[in-house]
Amino acid sequence: MYHTHVNSAIQQMMGLGGAFIILDGNRQDRITKDYFLMVGEFTVKGLPMGEVTPGIYDLDPVSHDFNFFTINGRCFPYTTPLAVRYGERVRIRLGNIGHDAHPMHIHGHQFLITATDGNPLPLQGRPIKNTVNVASGETYDIVFTANNPGNWPFHCHIPHHMTNNMQMNMGGMVTAIHYQ
Repeated sequence: MYHTHVNSAIQQMMGLGGAFIILDGNRQDRITKDYFLMVGEFTVKGLPMGEVTPGIYDLDPVSHDFNFFTINGRCFPYTTPLAVRYGERVRIRLGNIGHDAHPMHIHGHQFLITATDGNPLPLQGRPIKNTVNVASGETYDIVFTANNPGNWPFHCHIPHHMTNNMQMNMGGMVTAIHYQ
């Protein structure tokens, strides 16, 4: 991931960051779909129609009272679903540009953790999981086989992170794996 180092507390929380994905031409990992999801958090005063600030609550620049959670800068239902077809091998690259850790959880599938912070894990060291805790500044690559048709939630497993501080039934750091 990359992000600003000038006025970081404000610029980074306002979205000045992203990912560089460097492909290894020698790897033969048979990935059919490849997605990048960056999770983020903000403070919104006066929900549901409040003012978005870069994680700063009132006048305290080091407060961590986040109440608005996003994937790729959007919250559910405006996140983009991850389209898959039965039998595809799907990689999701997760990055956390924010402050809080986010336990990202997939329904209906198990996944392998294949890389962390840009470093591939050896085949014998790849755990099978359905949740991975992505701490601040970390990245993880997870891979699963699309073998359970349906529409499956993929979300942060902290309840108020998937409801945007309980302001709506479902919102926040949520997307879906959608079989086509």
